[in-house]
This record gives sequence, C-alpha cells and structure tokens, in this order.
Amino acid sequence: MSEQSESNTNCLDAKVVLVGESGVGKTSIIKQFTSHSFDPFCPTSISSQFTSKIVNIGDTKKAIRFDLWDTAGQEKYRSIAKIFYKDAKIIMFVYEIINKKSFESLKDYWYKEVSSICLSDSIFAVVANKNDLYNISEIDEKEAMDWADSIGAIFQETSAKSNTGIDLLFDMVGKKCLNPNYNYKSEEEMKKKIFEMKKKNKEKENEDEDNTNIQNMPDVTKIKIQKEDDKINENKKCC
Repeated sequence: MSEQSESNTNCLDAKVVLVGESGVGKTSIIKQFTSHSFDPFCPTSISSQFTSKIVNIGDTKKAIRFDLWDTAGQEKYRSIAKIFYKDAKIIMFVYEIINKKSFESLKDYWYKEVSSICLSDSIFAVVANKNDLYNISEIDEKEAMDWADSIGAIFQETSAKSNTGIDLLFDMVGKKCLNPNYNYKSEEEMKKKIFEMKKKNKEKENEDEDNTNIQNMPDVTKIKIQKEDDKINENKKCC
C-alpha cells in the first residue's frame, strides 16, 4: 500500500470511524497510519478528531481517501459519537489486548450501538491493538477472531508503538471497499508470518540488550555471576 498526494481526486472516499474504550490506542493508530509517528504520552481524546490520507490499495491500481474520525471513548461522550458512525463506510472496533474489559465492551456495547445505526453495507474490522505486549495479553486471539467472524468483520492485530499490522489493516479494509466479495482470510498466513517475524526480532533485541548489559557490568559483578554459574554446574556433577 503506497501513499498518494492529497490533491488526487481520482479516488474513492471512505469514511472511517474508530470506536472503543478510552485508552485503547485509537488516536495512536491514526497517527501511526497518517504520519508514521508515535507519542507514548498521547493524551486521551475528549472530542472527535478528523484527518485523512490517500493511499493506493494493494495491486489494484486504485486509490482510496480514508477520512478518519477518532472518537472519544469515555461514557460521557458516547452520545456524540453516534453522529459520526451512522454514515461511516468503515467501522473499526478497537480494543487493547492487555485489557479484557476493553474487548468485552466491544461485544456488550459498541457493536450493538453501532450496528443499530450504521449503514447496511458498512465494513467492520476488529482491531487488537498493543500486540507488542503479547506476553501479558488478557484476551485469547482465537476468541477475538471467532467473535470477528460472527459479526462478519475483518480481524487484525496491531501495535501503534512498533507500527505492526496497521498498513495491512487499512489495505484489507480498502480491498473490501473496492470488492465486497474480498476475503481477508486469504492473507492470514502472510499476517502470521509478519507477526512471527516481528516477535522473533523483538526477542533478539531483548537478548542482545541483556548481553550488552552483562558485558558492561563491573568486573566484580561479572566474577560473582561466574562463581554462581560454576556452583550450579558443580552441583550438577554426578556423585
């Protein structure tokens, strides 16, 4: 998926609204997608914000201008959000994988609210954000994928922090806009390979960082570690 100039008029317009609880990363996903930036101290949205971006979709030789609406997730602003998603072409249900409540709220509130108002042909996507924290995830991936299937939604894991899965997410919903019969699951294997590659790279980074920290330790600390290792090896010897 490649970017195009905002002046391009030969493209399809698609209104995209991101919904979900406060703090799940809706604003960060939009910022990473539109400006390739991430702010770890990004404040919680207290009103709806708008931005747009034109991109070429896959190998279709067609472009889409995504008009992106970031909605506030706090309960007191929920009535305002209705104004934005009732005519949206694409609805993204966003949760954070380290917060079970954020996922449950999609099923218990957001989906029911949105589906009762949105267009009959709106495209749904379930977005599992913050997958850079997969080691402390509170939500089973299969459970989330099964729910996405049950509502006819595209499922994608993302990380606004590491910029994982975000371009792929918009590429898939873009293809669905251009072709209602598009089946995102045909790209499942590719997505899994990308995720595994990112996971392995992250593990290698952590391992290299640990080795560097050990190498930079004072000599006394290194000797202590070596003695402890020698003691463990000695205990392992056969009697």
